[in-house]
Amino acid sequence: MRFLLMISSGGSWNGKRYLKPETVALMTHDKLPPEAFPIWSARGVKHGTGFGLGFSVRTADTDWDPDARIGEYAWDGAASTHYWVSPKNDNLIVVTVEQVMPFNFDTAWALKPVVYGALLDSR
Repeated sequence: MRFLLMISSGGSWNGKRYLKPETVALMTHDKLPPEAFPIWSARGVKHGTGFGLGFSVRTADTDWDPDARIGEYAWDGAASTHYWVSPKNDNLIVVTVEQVMPFNFDTAWALKPVVYGALLDSR
């Protein structure tokens, strides 16, 4: 969580700078060329998802993870752990720590509409 707080703060945490803002931008914005698409996962093509130098990045509204927000950056762990950060929602950070094998998106996809639905203006 501290790492995500540092990234969402542009590279600083607790009064100390760890990364340049330019480095954070490279990490949290899609850097893939068009020929790298489509991106595949165990559940099919991840339409609307690219990758920065450290995170998956939501690039468009699509049926893949329909409750995700454009600009959201995230990562999924091997045992179905997930986190995402929504810059458009005051850098909202959500971390889930379930341990489910084989990997699935069930918890993140069930939680995301509840979290965003609780916000006054989530789009």
